Amino acid sequence: MQRTNPVYIPRNHLVQEVIDAAVLRQDFGPFEQLLSVTGSPYVEKPGQHRFAAPARAEQRILQTFCGT
Repeated sequence: MQRTNPVYIPRNHLVQEVIDAAVLRQDFGPFEQLLSVTGSPYVEKPGQHRFAAPARAEQRILQTFCGT
């Protein structure tokens, strides 16, 4: 099961954080970090638990747009 299910997936709330950082603050660090973690989604990385956790209630994205 662990070989077929990735540890890290680009969840909506994480993608939205990346978009907000890039658009609002011209900060591409969060994008680089998400890209690094999801580039090897089956390899567990120390200290990257937040990228494996589901969204908390206040982080849920209820509306998405084409292309995100």
